[in-house]
Amino acid sequence: MIGTTLGRFRIEAQISSGGMGTIYRGTDVETGQVVALKVLQPSLAADRSFLQRFRREVHVLSGIQHPNVVRIYDVGADDGVQYYAMEHLEKSLAEVLREGPVPIERAVRIASQVARGLMAVHDAGVRHRDVKPSNILFDAEGNAKIADFGIAKISDATRMTQTGVIVGTPSYMAPEQVDSQALDPRADIYSLGVVLYEMLVGRPPFDGRTTLEILRKHRYTLPESPKSFRPQVPSALAHLVLSMLAKSPKQRPDSMALVADALDHIERNLERRGMPRDEASPELSSSEQTERYERIAACVIRWAKAAAAVVALAALAYGGYRVISHLTRGPADYLRDAEAAEARDAADALRRYEALVGRYPDAPEAGTARERIRALQEEERRRPGGSAPGLFGASGHTLAIRAQIAAIHCSRAEKAVAAGDIEHARQIYRMVRQVFADTPWGLRADHRLYLLDAMDPGGAKRRPEDAREEPEKENAPAPPSHEPPAPEPPR
Repeated sequence: MIGTTLGRFRIEAQISSGGMGTIYRGTDVETGQVVALKVLQPSLAADRSFLQRFRREVHVLSGIQHPNVVRIYDVGADDGVQYYAMEHLEKSLAEVLREGPVPIERAVRIASQVARGLMAVHDAGVRHRDVKPSNILFDAEGNAKIADFGIAKISDATRMTQTGVIVGTPSYMAPEQVDSQALDPRADIYSLGVVLYEMLVGRPPFDGRTTLEILRKHRYTLPESPKSFRPQVPSALAHLVLSMLAKSPKQRPDSMALVADALDHIERNLERRGMPRDEASPELSSSEQTERYERIAACVIRWAKAAAAVVALAALAYGGYRVISHLTRGPADYLRDAEAAEARDAADALRRYEALVGRYPDAPEAGTARERIRALQEEERRRPGGSAPGLFGASGHTLAIRAQIAAIHCSRAEKAVAAGDIEHARQIYRMVRQVFADTPWGLRADHRLYLLDAMDPGGAKRRPEDAREEPEKENAPAPPSHEPPAPEPPR
Protein backbone atom coordinates (compact mmCIF):
# COMPACT_ATOMS: atom_id res chain seq x y z
CA MET A 1 0.00 0.00 0.00
CA ILE A 2 3.02 2.27 0.12
CA GLY A 3 2.56 5.14 -2.30
CA THR A 4 -1.25 4.88 -2.32
CA THR A 5 -3.75 7.25 -0.74
CA LEU A 6 -6.37 6.57 1.93
CA GLY A 7 -8.83 9.45 2.07
CA ARG A 8 -6.69 12.56 2.34
CA PHE A 9 -3.65 10.67 3.63
CA ARG A 10 -0.78 9.41 1.47
CA ILE A 11 0.99 6.25 2.71
CA GLU A 12 4.80 6.65 2.74
CA ALA A 13 6.27 3.74 4.80
CA GLN A 14 5.30 0.82 7.02
CA ILE A 15 6.01 1.26 10.73
CA SER A 16 4.81 -2.00 12.26
CA SER A 17 2.31 -4.82 11.97
CA GLY A 18 0.15 -6.57 14.56
CA GLY A 19 -2.84 -8.82 15.02
CA MET A 20 -5.38 -6.06 14.41
CA GLY A 21 -3.68 -4.52 11.40
CA THR A 22 -0.70 -2.61 10.07
CA ILE A 23 0.56 0.86 11.00
CA TYR A 24 1.97 3.12 8.28
CA ARG A 25 3.54 6.55 8.27
CA GLY A 26 1.51 8.89 6.16
CA THR A 27 1.08 12.57 5.28
CA ASP A 28 -2.06 14.68 5.17
CA VAL A 29 -2.08 15.95 1.58
CA GLU A 30 -4.11 18.99 2.60
CA THR A 31 -2.02 20.22 5.56
CA GLY A 32 1.23 18.32 5.14
CA GLN A 33 1.01 16.95 8.70
CA VAL A 34 2.75 13.63 9.31
CA VAL A 35 0.41 11.03 10.81
CA ALA A 36 0.36 7.36 11.73
CA LEU A 37 -2.26 5.37 9.85
CA LYS A 38 -3.60 2.15 11.34
CA VAL A 39 -5.19 -0.05 8.67
CA LEU A 40 -7.41 -2.91 9.88
CA GLN A 41 -7.00 -6.41 8.53
CA PRO A 42 -9.42 -7.22 5.72
CA SER A 43 -11.01 -10.06 7.73
CA LEU A 44 -11.89 -7.69 10.57
CA ALA A 45 -13.02 -4.92 8.21
CA ALA A 46 -15.47 -7.36 6.60
CA ASP A 47 -17.14 -8.11 9.95
CA ARG A 48 -20.00 -5.59 10.13
CA SER A 49 -20.63 -6.15 13.85
CA PHE A 50 -16.97 -5.70 14.68
CA LEU A 51 -16.67 -2.70 12.41
CA GLN A 52 -19.63 -1.01 14.04
CA ARG A 53 -18.16 -1.42 17.54
CA PHE A 54 -14.71 -0.39 16.35
CA ARG A 55 -15.94 2.86 14.86
CA ARG A 56 -17.89 3.68 18.01
CA GLU A 57 -14.84 3.12 20.21
CA VAL A 58 -12.54 5.16 17.94
CA HIS A 59 -15.08 7.96 18.00
CA VAL A 60 -14.97 7.95 21.82
CA LEU A 61 -11.16 7.88 21.81
CA SER A 62 -10.93 10.76 19.32
CA GLY A 63 -12.74 12.90 21.85
CA ILE A 64 -9.98 12.47 24.46
CA GLN A 65 -7.78 15.55 24.46
CA HIS A 66 -4.93 14.91 26.91
CA PRO A 67 -1.20 15.69 26.63
CA ASN A 68 -0.32 12.11 27.56
CA VAL A 69 -2.67 10.39 25.11
CA VAL A 70 -1.88 10.05 21.40
CA ARG A 71 -4.46 12.09 19.48
CA ILE A 72 -6.73 10.46 16.89
CA TYR A 73 -7.34 12.79 13.94
CA ASP A 74 -9.67 10.90 11.68
CA VAL A 75 -11.39 7.58 11.09
CA GLY A 76 -12.69 6.43 7.73
CA ALA A 77 -12.80 3.92 4.90
CA ASP A 78 -11.51 3.99 1.35
CA ASP A 79 -12.49 1.31 -1.14
CA GLY A 80 -13.30 -1.14 1.69
CA VAL A 81 -10.09 -0.41 3.63
CA GLN A 82 -10.84 0.68 7.19
CA TYR A 83 -8.33 3.00 8.85
CA TYR A 84 -7.85 5.72 11.41
CA ALA A 85 -5.20 8.43 11.52
CA MET A 86 -3.44 9.35 14.74
CA GLU A 87 -0.55 11.44 15.99
CA HIS A 88 2.81 10.27 14.69
CA LEU A 89 5.65 9.88 17.22
CA GLU A 90 9.07 8.49 16.40
CA LYS A 91 10.46 6.91 19.57
CA SER A 92 8.90 4.35 21.93
CA LEU A 93 9.77 3.16 25.43
CA ALA A 94 10.69 -0.24 24.00
CA GLU A 95 13.61 1.38 22.18
CA VAL A 96 14.73 3.13 25.38
CA LEU A 97 14.66 -0.15 27.35
CA ARG A 98 17.01 -1.81 24.86
CA GLU A 99 19.74 0.31 26.42
CA GLY A 100 19.06 -1.09 29.93
CA PRO A 101 17.25 0.14 33.06
CA VAL A 102 15.97 3.71 33.05
CA PRO A 103 17.26 6.23 35.65
CA ILE A 104 14.92 6.17 38.63
CA GLU A 105 13.78 9.81 38.31
CA ARG A 106 12.97 9.38 34.63
CA ALA A 107 11.20 6.05 35.22
CA VAL A 108 8.94 7.65 37.83
CA ARG A 109 8.24 10.62 35.53
CA ILE A 110 7.35 8.38 32.57
CA ALA A 111 5.08 6.19 34.71
CA SER A 112 3.40 9.27 36.16
CA GLN A 113 2.69 10.71 32.70
CA VAL A 114 1.35 7.37 31.43
CA ALA A 115 -0.84 7.07 34.54
CA ARG A 116 -2.28 10.55 33.88
CA GLY A 117 -3.02 9.58 30.27
CA LEU A 118 -4.67 6.30 31.29
CA MET A 119 -6.67 8.17 33.92
CA ALA A 120 -8.15 10.32 31.12
CA VAL A 121 -8.82 7.18 29.08
CA HIS A 122 -10.57 5.51 32.01
CA ASP A 123 -12.62 8.63 32.68
CA ALA A 124 -13.88 8.31 29.11
CA GLY A 125 -15.06 4.79 29.90
CA VAL A 126 -12.27 3.03 27.94
CA ARG A 127 -9.97 0.27 29.11
CA HIS A 128 -6.73 -0.01 27.18
CA ARG A 129 -5.91 -3.70 27.93
CA ASP A 130 -2.51 -3.62 26.18
CA VAL A 131 -0.24 -1.25 28.15
CA LYS A 132 3.34 -2.14 27.20
CA PRO A 133 6.60 -0.32 26.30
CA SER A 134 5.95 -0.35 22.54
CA ASN A 135 2.63 1.45 23.13
CA ILE A 136 4.25 4.24 25.14
CA LEU A 137 5.63 6.88 22.77
CA PHE A 138 7.61 10.11 23.30
CA ASP A 139 7.07 13.48 21.68
CA ALA A 140 9.81 15.96 20.78
CA GLU A 141 9.93 17.28 24.38
CA GLY A 142 10.32 13.78 25.83
CA ASN A 143 6.79 13.57 27.24
CA ALA A 144 5.27 10.08 27.35
CA LYS A 145 1.98 9.33 25.60
CA ILE A 146 -0.11 6.19 25.62
CA ALA A 147 -0.99 4.90 22.14
CA ASP A 148 -2.47 2.01 20.13
CA PHE A 149 -5.99 1.36 21.38
CA GLY A 150 -6.43 -1.47 18.86
CA ILE A 151 -7.85 -3.88 21.46
CA ALA A 152 -9.33 -1.27 23.79
CA LYS A 153 -12.82 -1.88 25.10
CA ILE A 154 -15.57 0.59 26.02
CA SER A 155 -17.06 -0.28 29.38
CA ASP A 156 -20.69 -0.40 28.18
CA ALA A 157 -19.97 -2.26 24.94
CA THR A 158 -19.69 -5.97 24.31
CA ARG A 159 -16.33 -7.70 24.05
CA MET A 160 -14.63 -7.13 20.75
CA THR A 161 -12.93 -10.54 20.86
CA GLN A 162 -14.45 -13.95 20.88
CA THR A 163 -15.10 -15.70 24.16
CA GLY A 164 -12.03 -17.56 25.44
CA VAL A 165 -9.61 -15.62 23.23
CA ILE A 166 -6.84 -13.93 25.24
CA VAL A 167 -6.13 -10.36 24.19
CA GLY A 168 -2.99 -8.51 25.21
CA THR A 169 0.75 -9.13 25.40
CA PRO A 170 1.65 -12.08 27.72
CA SER A 171 4.53 -10.38 29.55
CA TYR A 172 2.30 -7.44 30.56
CA MET A 173 -1.10 -9.08 31.10
CA ALA A 174 -3.00 -8.96 34.39
CA PRO A 175 -3.89 -12.33 35.97
CA GLU A 176 -7.60 -11.74 35.29
CA GLN A 177 -6.80 -11.39 31.58
CA VAL A 178 -5.19 -14.84 31.74
CA ASP A 179 -8.43 -16.24 33.17
CA SER A 180 -10.54 -14.31 30.62
CA GLN A 181 -12.45 -12.70 33.48
CA ALA A 182 -14.39 -9.46 33.26
CA LEU A 183 -11.87 -6.62 33.27
CA ASP A 184 -11.95 -3.24 34.93
CA PRO A 185 -9.42 -0.35 34.90
CA ARG A 186 -7.31 -2.14 37.53
CA ALA A 187 -6.06 -4.49 34.78
CA ASP A 188 -4.33 -1.48 33.22
CA ILE A 189 -2.88 -0.66 36.67
CA TYR A 190 -1.27 -4.11 36.75
CA SER A 191 0.17 -3.69 33.24
CA LEU A 192 1.56 -0.26 34.11
CA GLY A 193 3.15 -1.84 37.21
CA VAL A 194 4.88 -4.37 34.95
CA VAL A 195 6.17 -1.56 32.71
CA LEU A 196 7.43 0.44 35.71
CA TYR A 197 9.12 -2.71 37.12
CA GLU A 198 10.87 -3.23 33.78
CA MET A 199 12.07 0.39 33.69
CA LEU A 200 13.58 0.02 37.19
CA VAL A 201 15.08 -3.46 36.86
CA GLY A 202 15.70 -3.83 33.12
CA ARG A 203 13.34 -6.76 32.58
CA PRO A 204 9.70 -7.64 33.36
CA PRO A 205 8.98 -9.38 36.68
CA PHE A 206 8.07 -12.64 34.91
CA ASP A 207 9.62 -14.27 31.88
CA GLY A 208 9.77 -17.75 30.46
CA ARG A 209 10.51 -19.84 27.42
CA THR A 210 6.86 -20.23 26.44
CA THR A 211 3.75 -18.06 26.56
CA LEU A 212 2.05 -20.57 28.85
CA GLU A 213 4.93 -20.41 31.34
CA ILE A 214 4.75 -16.61 31.44
CA LEU A 215 0.97 -16.64 31.90
CA ARG A 216 1.23 -19.16 34.76
CA LYS A 217 3.77 -16.96 36.53
CA HIS A 218 1.49 -13.94 36.21
CA ARG A 219 -1.29 -15.98 37.73
CA TYR A 220 0.51 -17.77 40.58
CA THR A 221 4.06 -16.41 41.20
CA LEU A 222 4.80 -13.45 43.46
CA PRO A 223 7.31 -10.92 42.07
CA GLU A 224 10.55 -10.04 43.84
CA SER A 225 10.98 -6.48 45.07
CA PRO A 226 12.80 -4.13 42.66
CA LYS A 227 15.15 -3.28 45.57
CA SER A 228 16.49 -6.86 45.38
CA PHE A 229 17.98 -6.03 41.97
CA ARG A 230 18.51 -2.27 42.38
CA PRO A 231 19.04 -1.18 46.02
CA GLN A 232 18.85 2.52 45.05
CA VAL A 233 15.10 2.22 44.45
CA PRO A 234 13.28 4.07 47.26
CA SER A 235 11.20 1.85 49.54
CA ALA A 236 8.03 3.83 48.82
CA LEU A 237 8.45 3.27 45.08
CA ALA A 238 9.14 -0.44 45.52
CA HIS A 239 6.05 -0.77 47.72
CA LEU A 240 3.90 1.01 45.11
CA VAL A 241 5.15 -1.28 42.32
CA LEU A 242 4.42 -4.43 44.33
CA SER A 243 0.94 -3.17 45.23
CA MET A 244 0.24 -2.55 41.52
CA LEU A 245 1.35 -6.13 40.80
CA ALA A 246 -1.02 -7.71 43.32
CA LYS A 247 -2.71 -10.85 41.97
CA SER A 248 -6.16 -9.81 43.10
CA PRO A 249 -7.58 -6.56 41.65
CA LYS A 250 -9.00 -5.76 45.10
CA GLN A 251 -5.46 -5.54 46.52
CA ARG A 252 -4.28 -3.01 43.92
CA PRO A 253 -4.85 0.76 44.07
CA ASP A 254 -8.51 1.51 43.43
CA SER A 255 -7.94 3.83 40.51
CA MET A 256 -5.32 5.15 38.14
CA ALA A 257 -5.72 8.55 39.80
CA LEU A 258 -4.34 7.13 43.07
CA VAL A 259 -1.38 5.66 41.18
CA ALA A 260 -0.70 8.98 39.45
CA ASP A 261 -0.85 10.89 42.75
CA ALA A 262 1.51 8.41 44.45
CA LEU A 263 4.00 8.67 41.57
CA ASP A 264 3.85 12.48 41.64
CA HIS A 265 4.54 12.43 45.39
CA ILE A 266 7.53 10.10 44.94
CA GLU A 267 8.84 12.27 42.09
CA ARG A 268 8.66 15.41 44.28
CA ASN A 269 10.56 13.62 47.07
CA LEU A 270 13.26 12.56 44.63
CA GLU A 271 13.61 16.12 43.35
CA ARG A 272 13.83 17.55 46.89
CA ARG A 273 16.55 15.12 47.84
CA GLY A 274 18.41 15.62 44.59
CA MET A 275 18.23 11.98 43.59
CA PRO A 276 21.73 11.04 42.37
CA ARG A 277 22.39 8.91 39.38
CA ASP A 278 22.57 5.12 39.59
CA GLU A 279 26.24 5.00 40.43
CA ALA A 280 25.60 6.73 43.79
CA SER A 281 23.30 5.76 46.62
CA PRO A 282 20.35 8.07 47.36
CA GLU A 283 19.78 9.82 50.63
CA LEU A 284 17.65 7.57 52.80
CA SER A 285 14.61 8.54 54.80
CA SER A 286 14.33 7.61 58.47
CA SER A 287 12.26 4.52 57.70
CA GLU A 288 14.70 3.45 54.99
CA GLN A 289 17.64 4.03 57.31
CA THR A 290 15.93 1.92 60.00
CA GLU A 291 15.32 -0.83 57.46
CA ARG A 292 18.93 -0.63 56.31
CA TYR A 293 20.29 -0.78 59.87
CA GLU A 294 18.04 -3.75 60.62
CA ARG A 295 19.41 -5.57 57.57
CA ILE A 296 23.00 -4.77 58.60
CA ALA A 297 22.33 -5.86 62.20
CA ALA A 298 20.76 -9.10 61.02
CA CYS A 299 23.75 -9.73 58.77
CA VAL A 300 26.21 -9.03 61.61
CA ILE A 301 24.29 -11.32 63.97
CA ARG A 302 24.22 -14.03 61.33
CA TRP A 303 27.98 -13.80 60.78
CA ALA A 304 28.65 -13.65 64.54
CA LYS A 305 26.65 -16.81 65.08
CA ALA A 306 28.49 -18.51 62.25
CA ALA A 307 31.87 -17.43 63.69
CA ALA A 308 30.86 -18.61 67.19
CA ALA A 309 29.78 -21.95 65.76
CA VAL A 310 33.11 -22.33 63.94
CA VAL A 311 35.06 -21.48 67.10
CA ALA A 312 32.99 -23.92 69.16
CA LEU A 313 33.50 -26.67 66.61
CA ALA A 314 37.23 -25.95 66.51
CA ALA A 315 37.42 -26.07 70.33
CA LEU A 316 35.49 -29.34 70.43
CA ALA A 317 37.68 -30.80 67.73
CA TYR A 318 40.85 -29.78 69.55
CA GLY A 319 39.55 -31.08 72.88
CA GLY A 320 38.57 -34.34 71.26
CA TYR A 321 41.98 -34.61 69.67
CA ARG A 322 43.71 -34.03 73.02
CA VAL A 323 41.52 -36.59 74.79
CA ILE A 324 42.03 -39.18 72.08
CA SER A 325 45.76 -38.52 72.03
CA HIS A 326 45.93 -38.91 75.80
CA LEU A 327 43.89 -42.11 75.82
CA THR A 328 45.80 -43.68 72.94
CA ARG A 329 49.32 -42.81 74.19
CA GLY A 330 51.27 -45.89 75.18
CA PRO A 331 54.29 -46.34 77.46
CA ALA A 332 56.61 -46.12 74.45
CA ASP A 333 55.20 -42.62 73.67
CA TYR A 334 55.76 -41.45 77.26
CA LEU A 335 59.33 -42.84 77.25
CA ARG A 336 60.14 -41.22 73.90
CA ASP A 337 58.87 -37.81 75.07
CA ALA A 338 60.81 -38.05 78.36
CA GLU A 339 64.04 -38.96 76.58
CA ALA A 340 63.58 -36.03 74.19
CA ALA A 341 62.94 -33.65 77.12
CA GLU A 342 65.98 -34.89 79.05
CA ALA A 343 68.33 -32.99 76.76
CA ARG A 344 66.43 -29.73 77.34
CA ASP A 345 65.17 -29.80 80.92
CA ALA A 346 66.05 -32.49 83.45
CA ALA A 347 63.17 -31.48 85.74
CA ASP A 348 60.65 -31.82 82.89
CA ALA A 349 62.15 -35.18 81.91
CA LEU A 350 61.88 -36.36 85.53
CA ARG A 351 58.16 -35.44 85.61
CA ARG A 352 57.55 -37.32 82.38
CA TYR A 353 59.35 -40.42 83.70
CA GLU A 354 57.28 -40.26 86.89
CA ALA A 355 54.08 -39.95 84.78
CA LEU A 356 55.10 -43.06 82.85
CA VAL A 357 55.71 -45.02 86.04
CA GLY A 358 52.41 -43.82 87.53
CA ARG A 359 50.27 -44.78 84.49
CA TYR A 360 52.03 -47.94 83.33
CA PRO A 361 53.81 -49.33 86.44
CA ASP A 362 54.08 -52.86 85.01
CA ALA A 363 55.26 -51.96 81.51
CA PRO A 364 58.86 -52.74 80.51
CA GLU A 365 59.32 -49.04 79.79
CA ALA A 366 58.49 -48.31 83.45
CA GLY A 367 61.65 -50.12 84.54
CA THR A 368 63.72 -47.96 82.22
CA ALA A 369 61.94 -44.88 83.58
CA ARG A 370 62.73 -45.83 87.20
CA GLU A 371 66.41 -46.25 86.32
CA ARG A 372 66.47 -42.84 84.65
CA ILE A 373 64.74 -41.26 87.68
CA ARG A 374 67.41 -42.61 90.01
CA ALA A 375 70.18 -41.53 87.62
CA LEU A 376 68.82 -38.00 87.35
CA GLN A 377 68.41 -37.67 91.10
CA GLU A 378 71.94 -38.95 91.71
CA GLU A 379 73.31 -36.58 89.10
CA GLU A 380 71.58 -33.66 90.79
CA ARG A 381 72.90 -34.64 94.19
CA ARG A 382 76.48 -34.85 92.94
CA ARG A 383 76.30 -31.57 91.11
CA PRO A 384 78.12 -28.72 92.98
CA GLY A 385 75.55 -26.86 95.03
CA GLY A 386 73.01 -29.52 94.18
CA SER A 387 70.39 -30.88 96.51
CA ALA A 388 69.35 -34.26 97.68
CA PRO A 389 67.44 -36.72 95.53
CA GLY A 390 63.98 -35.54 94.77
CA LEU A 391 64.86 -31.88 95.32
CA PHE A 392 63.96 -30.63 91.81
CA GLY A 393 60.60 -31.48 90.51
CA ALA A 394 59.63 -32.94 93.87
CA SER A 395 56.03 -32.98 94.88
CA GLY A 396 54.61 -31.16 97.90
CA HIS A 397 54.33 -34.44 99.81
CA THR A 398 58.07 -35.16 99.34
CA LEU A 399 59.04 -31.70 100.58
CA ALA A 400 56.94 -32.15 103.71
CA ILE A 401 58.72 -35.41 104.54
CA ARG A 402 62.11 -33.80 103.97
CA ALA A 403 61.11 -30.93 106.26
CA GLN A 404 60.22 -33.42 109.00
CA ILE A 405 63.60 -35.17 108.61
CA ALA A 406 65.40 -31.81 108.78
CA ALA A 407 63.46 -30.96 111.95
CA ILE A 408 64.64 -34.21 113.58
CA HIS A 409 68.28 -33.38 112.76
CA CYS A 410 67.89 -29.87 114.15
CA SER A 411 66.40 -31.33 117.36
CA ARG A 412 69.46 -33.59 117.73
CA ALA A 413 71.73 -30.60 117.23
CA GLU A 414 69.90 -28.64 119.97
CA LYS A 415 70.33 -31.57 122.34
CA ALA A 416 74.06 -31.63 121.54
CA VAL A 417 74.29 -27.90 122.35
CA ALA A 418 72.47 -28.50 125.64
CA ALA A 419 74.95 -31.30 126.46
CA GLY A 420 77.84 -28.94 125.69
CA ASP A 421 78.97 -30.76 122.54
CA ILE A 422 79.15 -27.64 120.37
CA GLU A 423 81.30 -29.18 117.64
CA HIS A 424 78.88 -32.06 117.11
CA ALA A 425 76.00 -29.59 116.89
CA ARG A 426 77.93 -27.60 114.29
CA GLN A 427 78.36 -30.74 112.15
CA ILE A 428 74.66 -31.51 112.28
CA TYR A 429 73.67 -27.93 111.35
CA ARG A 430 76.16 -27.92 108.43
CA MET A 431 74.60 -31.13 107.12
CA VAL A 432 71.06 -29.69 107.41
CA ARG A 433 72.16 -26.47 105.73
CA GLN A 434 73.62 -28.39 102.78
CA VAL A 435 71.19 -31.28 102.30
CA PHE A 436 67.88 -29.65 103.29
CA ALA A 437 68.43 -26.19 101.83
CA ASP A 438 65.02 -26.34 100.12
CA THR A 439 63.24 -26.48 103.50
CA PRO A 440 62.84 -23.75 106.16
CA TRP A 441 65.18 -25.77 108.40
CA GLY A 442 68.11 -25.12 106.06
CA LEU A 443 67.89 -21.39 106.74
CA ARG A 444 67.40 -22.02 110.48
CA ALA A 445 70.46 -24.29 110.56
CA ASP A 446 72.57 -21.55 108.95
CA HIS A 447 71.33 -19.08 111.58
CA ARG A 448 72.13 -21.47 114.43
CA LEU A 449 75.64 -21.95 113.07
CA TYR A 450 76.07 -18.18 113.13
CA LEU A 451 74.96 -17.99 116.78
CA LEU A 452 77.20 -20.88 117.83
CA ASP A 453 80.22 -19.20 116.22
CA ALA A 454 79.36 -15.99 118.03
CA MET A 455 79.13 -17.84 121.36
CA ASP A 456 82.48 -19.65 120.85
CA PRO A 457 84.47 -17.74 118.24
CA GLY A 458 87.87 -19.33 118.91
CA GLY A 459 87.37 -22.45 121.00
CA ALA A 460 86.00 -24.80 118.38
CA LYS A 461 88.10 -26.82 116.04
CA ARG A 462 87.02 -25.75 112.64
CA ARG A 463 87.29 -27.48 109.34
CA PRO A 464 88.91 -25.79 106.35
CA GLU A 465 85.53 -24.96 104.82
CA ASP A 466 84.62 -23.12 108.05
CA ALA A 467 87.68 -20.96 107.64
CA ARG A 468 86.63 -20.13 104.11
CA GLU A 469 83.20 -19.09 105.36
CA GLU A 470 84.67 -16.67 107.97
CA PRO A 471 85.07 -13.62 105.67
CA GLU A 472 81.47 -13.91 104.58
CA LYS A 473 80.29 -13.93 108.22
CA GLU A 474 82.13 -10.67 108.97
CA ASN A 475 79.66 -8.86 106.72
CA ALA A 476 76.64 -10.76 108.03
CA PRO A 477 73.91 -8.77 109.73
CA ALA A 478 73.68 -8.62 113.49
CA PRO A 479 71.97 -11.65 115.04
CA PRO A 480 68.52 -11.23 116.49
CA SER A 481 68.10 -10.59 120.17
CA HIS A 482 66.47 -13.92 120.84
CA GLU A 483 66.90 -17.41 119.57
CA PRO A 484 64.15 -19.29 117.72
CA PRO A 485 62.59 -22.08 119.69
CA ALA A 486 63.96 -25.53 119.14
CA PRO A 487 61.81 -27.60 116.75
CA GLU A 488 59.90 -30.51 118.13
CA PRO A 489 60.65 -33.86 116.60
CA PRO A 490 57.80 -35.37 114.61
CA ARG A 491 55.73 -37.93 116.39
